[in-house]
Amino acid sequence: MKKGYDDNHFLLKLYSIEHSDFKSYYSFHLEYFLKQNPSKGEKIFFSHVWSIVNARIGYFETKDPFSAKHPRYVSNIHQLKEFRDFLSNYDHDNMLPQAELIKKKDAIIAELHKKLEQKDRRLKKLEEYEVSLKIMIQDDHLPTLIDLIHQIKELTLPRSGRKLLKSDYDSPYYKLISKYFSHQGKDIPINTARNYFVQKAVEDATKGSKIPEDKKLFSIIPRMV
Repeated sequence: MKKGYDDNHFLLKLYSIEHSDFKSYYSFHLEYFLKQNPSKGEKIFFSHVWSIVNARIGYFETKDPFSAKHPRYVSNIHQLKEFRDFLSNYDHDNMLPQAELIKKKDAIIAELHKKLEQKDRRLKKLEEYEVSLKIMIQDDHLPTLIDLIHQIKELTLPRSGRKLLKSDYDSPYYKLISKYFSHQGKDIPINTARNYFVQKAVEDATKGSKIPEDKKLFSIIPRMV
Protein backbone atom coordinates (compact mmCIF):
# COMPACT_ATOMS: atom_id res chain seq x y z
CA MET A 1 0.00 0.00 0.00
CA LYS A 2 1.28 3.46 -0.87
CA LYS A 3 0.15 7.01 -0.47
CA GLY A 4 -2.46 8.17 -2.93
CA TYR A 5 -5.27 6.15 -4.43
CA ASP A 6 -4.29 2.95 -2.64
CA ASP A 7 -4.74 4.69 0.70
CA ASN A 8 -8.14 6.03 -0.36
CA HIS A 9 -9.21 2.58 -1.53
CA PHE A 10 -8.14 1.05 1.80
CA LEU A 11 -10.06 3.66 3.83
CA LEU A 12 -13.20 3.71 1.66
CA LYS A 13 -13.61 -0.03 2.11
CA LEU A 14 -12.88 0.30 5.82
CA TYR A 15 -15.89 2.59 6.39
CA SER A 16 -18.34 -0.16 5.48
CA ILE A 17 -16.94 -3.35 7.00
CA GLU A 18 -18.00 -4.93 10.28
CA HIS A 19 -15.79 -4.61 13.34
CA SER A 20 -15.46 -8.39 13.43
CA ASP A 21 -13.79 -8.22 10.01
CA PHE A 22 -11.09 -5.72 11.02
CA LYS A 23 -8.47 -8.38 11.63
CA SER A 24 -9.02 -10.24 8.37
CA TYR A 25 -9.09 -6.93 6.45
CA TYR A 26 -5.82 -5.84 8.01
CA SER A 27 -4.21 -9.25 7.45
CA PHE A 28 -5.28 -9.33 3.79
CA HIS A 29 -3.62 -6.00 3.06
CA LEU A 30 -0.57 -6.89 5.18
CA GLU A 31 -0.04 -10.07 3.17
CA TYR A 32 -0.30 -8.12 -0.08
CA PHE A 33 2.13 -5.47 1.17
CA LEU A 34 4.73 -8.05 2.24
CA LYS A 35 4.54 -9.80 -1.13
CA GLN A 36 5.08 -6.52 -2.92
CA ASN A 37 7.78 -5.40 -0.48
CA PRO A 38 9.66 -8.52 0.67
CA SER A 39 12.47 -6.48 2.22
CA LYS A 40 10.10 -4.59 4.51
CA GLY A 41 8.45 -5.88 7.66
CA GLU A 42 5.04 -5.55 9.25
CA LYS A 43 6.13 -2.62 11.41
CA ILE A 44 6.44 -0.38 8.34
CA PHE A 45 2.99 -1.43 7.11
CA PHE A 46 1.48 -1.00 10.56
CA SER A 47 3.00 2.46 10.98
CA HIS A 48 1.66 3.55 7.61
CA VAL A 49 -1.84 2.32 8.34
CA TRP A 50 -1.77 3.99 11.74
CA SER A 51 -0.62 7.23 10.11
CA ILE A 52 -3.29 7.37 7.40
CA VAL A 53 -6.07 6.45 9.83
CA ASN A 54 -5.05 9.25 12.20
CA ALA A 55 -4.66 11.71 9.32
CA ARG A 56 -8.11 10.88 7.99
CA ILE A 57 -9.68 11.29 11.43
CA GLY A 58 -8.08 14.71 11.65
CA TYR A 59 -9.33 15.55 8.16
CA PHE A 60 -12.96 14.73 8.96
CA GLU A 61 -12.82 16.50 12.31
CA THR A 62 -12.01 19.78 10.53
CA LYS A 63 -15.09 19.55 8.31
CA ASP A 64 -18.01 21.96 8.64
CA PRO A 65 -20.44 20.49 11.23
CA PHE A 66 -23.32 22.18 9.38
CA SER A 67 -22.51 20.48 6.10
CA ALA A 68 -25.09 18.12 4.60
CA LYS A 69 -22.37 15.47 4.70
CA HIS A 70 -21.80 15.87 8.44
CA PRO A 71 -23.61 12.60 9.41
CA ARG A 72 -21.31 10.72 7.02
CA TYR A 73 -18.26 12.42 8.49
CA VAL A 74 -19.35 11.47 12.01
CA SER A 75 -19.93 7.86 10.93
CA ASN A 76 -16.52 7.70 9.26
CA ILE A 77 -14.78 9.19 12.30
CA HIS A 78 -16.44 6.61 14.54
CA GLN A 79 -15.41 3.74 12.24
CA LEU A 80 -11.85 5.02 11.97
CA LYS A 81 -11.52 5.34 15.74
CA GLU A 82 -12.86 1.84 16.19
CA PHE A 83 -10.27 0.57 13.73
CA ARG A 84 -7.58 2.57 15.51
CA ASP A 85 -8.59 0.89 18.77
CA PHE A 86 -8.29 -2.45 17.00
CA LEU A 87 -4.78 -1.54 15.86
CA SER A 88 -3.82 -0.49 19.37
CA ASN A 89 -5.03 -3.80 20.82
CA TYR A 90 -3.59 -5.78 17.91
CA ASP A 91 -0.11 -4.32 18.42
CA HIS A 92 1.91 -7.34 19.54
CA ASP A 93 5.41 -6.07 18.95
CA ASN A 94 5.37 -2.45 20.11
CA MET A 95 4.74 -1.19 16.58
CA LEU A 96 2.78 1.83 17.76
CA PRO A 97 4.45 5.26 17.70
CA GLN A 98 6.44 5.96 20.85
CA ALA A 99 3.93 8.51 22.14
CA GLU A 100 1.09 6.01 21.68
CA LEU A 101 3.05 3.26 23.41
CA ILE A 102 3.61 5.51 26.42
CA LYS A 103 -0.05 6.52 26.40
CA LYS A 104 -1.14 2.88 26.19
CA LYS A 105 1.17 1.79 28.99
CA ASP A 106 0.07 4.73 31.15
CA ALA A 107 -3.54 3.64 30.63
CA ILE A 108 -2.67 0.07 31.65
CA ILE A 109 -0.85 1.31 34.76
CA ALA A 110 -3.79 3.57 35.64
CA GLU A 111 -6.20 0.64 35.27
CA LEU A 112 -4.00 -1.54 37.49
CA HIS A 113 -3.86 1.21 40.12
CA LYS A 114 -7.64 1.46 39.99
CA LYS A 115 -8.04 -2.29 40.50
CA LEU A 116 -5.54 -2.25 43.38
CA GLU A 117 -7.44 0.59 45.04
CA GLN A 118 -10.71 -1.32 44.64
CA LYS A 119 -9.16 -4.44 46.15
CA ASP A 120 -7.65 -2.39 48.98
CA ARG A 121 -11.06 -0.86 49.78
CA ARG A 122 -12.66 -4.31 49.67
CA LEU A 123 -9.96 -5.72 51.94
CA LYS A 124 -10.45 -2.91 54.46
CA LYS A 125 -14.20 -3.54 54.38
CA LEU A 126 -13.66 -7.25 54.99
CA GLU A 127 -11.29 -6.48 57.87
CA GLU A 128 -14.21 -4.86 59.69
CA TYR A 129 -15.68 -8.35 60.07
CA GLU A 130 -12.50 -9.94 61.39
CA VAL A 131 -12.26 -10.91 65.08
CA SER A 132 -9.14 -11.26 67.19
CA LEU A 133 -10.51 -14.26 69.09
CA LYS A 134 -13.14 -16.69 67.87
CA ILE A 135 -15.99 -18.03 69.99
CA MET A 136 -14.80 -21.26 71.56
CA ILE A 137 -17.07 -24.28 71.50
CA GLN A 138 -16.57 -26.26 74.71
CA ASP A 139 -15.33 -29.84 74.67
CA ASP A 140 -16.57 -31.84 71.68
CA HIS A 141 -19.85 -30.01 71.21
CA LEU A 142 -19.49 -28.77 67.65
CA PRO A 143 -22.44 -31.00 66.64
CA THR A 144 -24.45 -29.47 69.50
CA LEU A 145 -23.97 -25.97 68.11
CA ILE A 146 -24.83 -27.14 64.61
CA ASP A 147 -27.99 -28.81 65.91
CA LEU A 148 -29.04 -25.44 67.38
CA ILE A 149 -28.34 -23.74 64.05
CA HIS A 150 -30.54 -26.29 62.31
CA GLN A 151 -33.30 -25.61 64.81
CA ILE A 152 -33.00 -21.85 64.33
CA LYS A 153 -33.28 -22.36 60.58
CA GLU A 154 -36.69 -23.94 61.04
CA LEU A 155 -38.19 -21.43 63.49
CA THR A 156 -41.37 -19.75 62.28
CA LEU A 157 -43.00 -16.50 63.35
CA PRO A 158 -46.12 -17.06 65.47
CA ARG A 159 -48.60 -14.94 63.57
CA SER A 160 -47.57 -15.16 59.95
CA GLY A 161 -46.13 -18.66 60.01
CA ARG A 162 -43.23 -17.45 57.90
CA LYS A 163 -39.73 -18.63 58.73
CA LEU A 164 -37.74 -16.34 61.00
CA LEU A 165 -34.70 -16.71 58.75
CA LYS A 166 -34.79 -16.93 54.99
CA SER A 167 -31.89 -18.18 52.89
CA ASP A 168 -31.92 -20.12 49.64
CA TYR A 169 -28.68 -21.84 50.56
CA ASP A 170 -26.98 -23.23 53.66
CA SER A 171 -23.61 -21.64 52.91
CA PRO A 172 -24.19 -18.59 55.17
CA TYR A 173 -24.71 -20.93 58.13
CA TYR A 174 -21.67 -23.15 57.75
CA LYS A 175 -19.46 -20.21 56.75
CA LEU A 176 -20.60 -18.40 59.89
CA ILE A 177 -19.58 -21.40 61.99
CA SER A 178 -16.23 -21.80 60.26
CA LYS A 179 -15.34 -18.10 60.42
CA TYR A 180 -16.39 -17.16 63.96
CA PHE A 181 -16.16 -20.35 66.03
CA SER A 182 -13.30 -22.60 67.11
CA HIS A 183 -13.47 -26.19 68.33
CA GLN A 184 -11.04 -27.89 70.67
CA GLY A 185 -8.64 -24.98 70.30
CA LYS A 186 -8.57 -25.16 66.51
CA ASP A 187 -10.22 -23.42 63.58
CA ILE A 188 -13.14 -25.28 62.05
CA PRO A 189 -12.42 -26.15 58.40
CA ILE A 190 -15.23 -24.97 56.17
CA ASN A 191 -15.64 -28.48 54.73
CA THR A 192 -16.14 -29.86 58.24
CA ALA A 193 -18.93 -27.37 58.91
CA ARG A 194 -20.46 -27.85 55.46
CA ASN A 195 -20.56 -31.60 55.94
CA TYR A 196 -23.29 -31.15 58.55
CA PHE A 197 -25.50 -29.32 56.05
CA VAL A 198 -25.29 -31.77 53.16
CA GLN A 199 -28.79 -32.84 52.14
CA LYS A 200 -28.54 -36.62 51.82
CA ALA A 201 -30.59 -39.64 52.66
CA VAL A 202 -29.68 -41.12 56.03
CA GLU A 203 -28.26 -44.25 54.46
CA ASP A 204 -25.97 -42.12 52.25
CA ALA A 205 -24.77 -39.72 54.91
CA THR A 206 -20.99 -39.45 55.11
CA LYS A 207 -19.05 -39.72 58.34
CA GLY A 208 -19.62 -36.69 60.57
CA SER A 209 -22.53 -35.30 58.54
CA LYS A 210 -25.14 -36.70 60.88
CA ILE A 211 -25.51 -35.12 64.30
CA PRO A 212 -25.30 -37.83 66.97
CA GLU A 213 -28.39 -38.08 69.17
CA ASP A 214 -26.34 -37.67 72.34
CA LYS A 215 -25.15 -34.26 71.07
CA LYS A 216 -28.68 -32.91 70.66
CA LEU A 217 -28.76 -31.40 74.12
CA PHE A 218 -31.13 -28.47 73.67
CA SER A 219 -34.51 -27.77 72.16
CA ILE A 220 -35.58 -24.28 71.10
CA ILE A 221 -39.22 -23.91 72.10
CA PRO A 222 -41.10 -20.82 70.92
CA ARG A 223 -42.97 -18.79 73.52
CA MET A 224 -46.72 -18.92 73.36
CA VAL A 225 -48.05 -15.54 72.19
